[in-house]
Amino acid sequence: MDSTEEIKDEHKTSLFKNAFWFLINNVLNIAFPFATGIYVARVLLPESIGIVTSAQNVVQYFVILAFLGIPTYGLREIAKARKDKDDLNKVYTELFIINLISTLFFSAIYLGLVFAVPEYRDNLPLYLITGALIILNALNNSWLFEGLEKFKFVSLRNVIFKAIMFAFLVAFVRKNDDYLIYAGITVFGTAGNYIVNFIFARKYVSFTWKGLNLKRHLKSIFFLVAVNFAIEIYTLVDVTMLDIFSTKENIAYYKYGSSICRIILQVINTFTMVLIPRISLLYKEQKYDEYNDLLSKALKTIVVIAVPTIIGIQFVSVFLICKIYGDIYIYSAYVLNIISAILLISPVGYLLGSRTLLVSGNEKLMIIPVSCGAVVNIIGNLILIPLYAEIGASIASVIGEVVVAAIYVFLGRKHFSLFGIWKDFLKVFIASSLMTGVLLLIYFLVSNEVLKCVLEITLASSLYFLILLLIKEDLVYELFDKIKNKFFKRKGSAIA
Repeated sequence: MDSTEEIKDEHKTSLFKNAFWFLINNVLNIAFPFATGIYVARVLLPESIGIVTSAQNVVQYFVILAFLGIPTYGLREIAKARKDKDDLNKVYTELFIINLISTLFFSAIYLGLVFAVPEYRDNLPLYLITGALIILNALNNSWLFEGLEKFKFVSLRNVIFKAIMFAFLVAFVRKNDDYLIYAGITVFGTAGNYIVNFIFARKYVSFTWKGLNLKRHLKSIFFLVAVNFAIEIYTLVDVTMLDIFSTKENIAYYKYGSSICRIILQVINTFTMVLIPRISLLYKEQKYDEYNDLLSKALKTIVVIAVPTIIGIQFVSVFLICKIYGDIYIYSAYVLNIISAILLISPVGYLLGSRTLLVSGNEKLMIIPVSCGAVVNIIGNLILIPLYAEIGASIASVIGEVVVAAIYVFLGRKHFSLFGIWKDFLKVFIASSLMTGVLLLIYFLVSNEVLKCVLEITLASSLYFLILLLIKEDLVYELFDKIKNKFFKRKGSAIA
């Protein structure tokens, strides 16, 4: 094997390892909030959870502003400078200084707001505890490790601190009045990562004061913070406006219903995110037929997975929410039923809008859909939350996502062509309709709630994919064919 082949093999191994640790990190980020949420929901109860969530929501506005889009921008700049030690040190120092100045500025504004607003001042310990995340944000340099592809370090550190955080929750959060302890532990779990990152950064970079040029980064990071802030509005403004027009209990109901939906959304997005690097490469190499074919397959994957998931949620949400969090959170199930629509809407907009605009060099247009969606969401909240509380917030979120996805697809339409999607969509419609029929039969004929839920999940989903296989839906049939060939190949080699 020559040196070129050795380098290629080493590069493939590195990519595989990075992908493995990236997957571990994502799975952990999905599973941990779910696991801690179950414990905390039963100990603190809706009002206390709503109080903490409201404070965390206020802090998150300032964290986003203080970070100035550096996580995205910094990752790219560190990756570009990684082979030149002097340039790497300079980029790191410049971005760290910008982040430090921004953090101090927004921390001062936050403190002024806390002491100026009576509601915040009346609960001063909570807002000081949660607000510590803003100032500690100055130590958050995760973009350095991601830019250097140190995914193993990031993942292992994440595992350790999340395990410690969960142990602390179980040990110290024991009654409904322990919400301050809960808030402090969540700050520790996040800030602990920041501190470790900052300490270990010295292994890869050092501060330098020669030839610094902070100005060269400002245009890009200001644009990115505007985009990120507009995107985050969906999750932040809902809680903010529920806090204004409703109660802390309503915030808790919305939190758990929407958070479960966001967890499922992350899972669905992973099926297409792995294709994004290849899609970007094909567009860059002007292999447009392959690019459009892969884009079409990604869209089919979203539809095949999201449609039955949304339908299934309508039947099992009440049982699962009440069993997981307790009967008091039944309203979270209604939130989940409504907001589950984004499981289809959001990934379609992300794929056909955000990604196509990015790979075609039109990322500046991304501010348009997210801003329009944020405005629509705010207007929807103003109208619906006073009338329907958390249900109104859910409806407003879905409407906002529809607007974002529609504008994304409209702006990105010049940069893609879809192949053979309508035939597959028809097959998904047929399979999901028959699956819905089976779900209705189970719902009305089976009285035992546990058995009903098991049958609804296993029998209906199995039937759905079996129908898709029988009517030869491209993706499912291709996957089945690969599994069958692999199985018989192994069986044949074993007999031989």
